[in-house]
Amino acid sequence: MKQLSYFITALFFSIFTIACSSETPIGKWELMKWKYESASLKIKKKKVFNVPKEGKTYQFKCKNYNSFWFGTVKEKTSNTVNTYDWQNFDKTSPKSDQHNIYGDWTTANIRENVLTVTITPNKSDAKRYIEVDVTAGDISDYFYFEQE
Repeated sequence: MKQLSYFITALFFSIFTIACSSETPIGKWELMKWKYESASLKIKKKKVFNVPKEGKTYQFKCKNYNSFWFGTVKEKTSNTVNTYDWQNFDKTSPKSDQHNIYGDWTTANIRENVLTVTITPNKSDAKRYIEVDVTAGDISDYFYFEQE
């Protein structure tokens, strides 16, 4: 009986050790690398794009992760902030999910490793801001858009 308990203990320890091992430790994932309009985006925390008043569609291809999803998308004007959070899509935007965001004036979609962000024309005089947060598990990246 004693041998059986040692065997079971060793078996559980082996399974636990294998399950806990990882090729990439927590916090050590490679930063997301992006390609935009045939140019590589420099790896930096803040990627800011100036959107024309007429609106524009932007497309970014992640070069080192095959898939990712939205963390949050925020639309900001004067005193209003609309946040589309992956945990609350059913409350903030019923059509949205972790790969598709339908905001008031922003649409963002993810297909495999491509992020597409469309910002509609700004018919007001207020400056608008969009923040897009994407994640691939233990790594995330941010895009900022400013529209006159």
